[in-house]
Amino acid sequence: MSGNEPDHPEAPMAAPAGSPGLAALQGLVRDCATAGVERRVLLLRADLLPPRLTRPHHLGLIRDALDPLLSAERARLHDLPKGRLAVSWRGLAPALLQQSLEALEHLLGTSLRIGPATARSLVRLFDLPRDGTELLAAAGLESDDAAPPWRRAIPVAPPLMPLDAAALAMMERQLRRADMTRFARRKPVHRLDSGQVRLAWERRCLSISELADTLAPGRDIRADAWLFRRLTRVLDSRMLALLSAPFELHRAGPFSLDLNVGSILGPEFLRFDSALPSRLRGRVVLELQPADVLADPATFAFAREFAHARGYRLLLRGVTAASLPMLCLPPMELDYVQLRWSPELMRVAPAALQAGTAEWVLSRADEDNALQWGRDQGFSLFRGRALAVTA
Repeated sequence: MSGNEPDHPEAPMAAPAGSPGLAALQGLVRDCATAGVERRVLLLRADLLPPRLTRPHHLGLIRDALDPLLSAERARLHDLPKGRLAVSWRGLAPALLQQSLEALEHLLGTSLRIGPATARSLVRLFDLPRDGTELLAAAGLESDDAAPPWRRAIPVAPPLMPLDAAALAMMERQLRRADMTRFARRKPVHRLDSGQVRLAWERRCLSISELADTLAPGRDIRADAWLFRRLTRVLDSRMLALLSAPFELHRAGPFSLDLNVGSILGPEFLRFDSALPSRLRGRVVLELQPADVLADPATFAFAREFAHARGYRLLLRGVTAASLPMLCLPPMELDYVQLRWSPELMRVAPAALQAGTAEWVLSRADEDNALQWGRDQGFSLFRGRALAVTA
């Protein structure tokens, strides 16, 4: 897009004043105030952008820039009136916050070419329950007058240092001694069938953001793709060791694990497989990342055949509206494909939703519009608050 493109008097795609996103944010503020629960919220004022940059395509790019922060613990995206967006999460997650801010600055300053304006002129950080009233006012309940000057800007975090080999080696030593149960998380996947909601399985994972904040503060653990992959392999081994412990799976129900392809072929997985109770055979889902699968198709094919032979089911996670057209899903012979909800999915051609015999899972289904879209497409598996609160 040219920087000389004239402004157009188009209104941004905005959630109505009574939108589910605003109602959910109001509920979060109320719950934090009554229960003393702490949350952080980043508010993005996309409505302050020039009109030429508030079309659906641009708002989609801005939404994507917030993606790192959506990996924080209990993160949730709220679509607000007038094209505003908010992300709420638990804990500090400074590394993920910094990544999202840097992505916004790069997008606004380079791709959208709006000159010296930066992301920090459009965003504000709130702490709940302390800032609840102020947050709701800034989120869309104030008058239509010009926005008042910010009373509290986001503090500029010190730049993160990239993870290097020495820091990774130190993390690995700490991980060998760390109690991994404090970082273990469970996230339900629900099946909606004939109006009835039931638990399909639990996703078992480690909170990488909390691990990074605890074991490598001030480090950007994703800065080097190779080192980050090595770190995730180490985390795979620790998670598999945790689950292989005696009696750990004694009362477990169906669950899924986020693993690297290479980890499925490693000795830790074989020990886990030996410890798996017979009643769970055929009820464990292995979640894989598209980049990992596509990096070495031959190794993936071998791991897939091995996993299927042992009764595991395979799920491709992290598929988005942007990446969906670039994936040829049927030949992968997957059992599930997890699609990440965003409003951009409403513009995806039906032909793109062809995954062979794989069943779709819609993640981040936190609002009723996401749930309705998934049901319209014939989806029955969902991960998110829209079904979790009714299960």
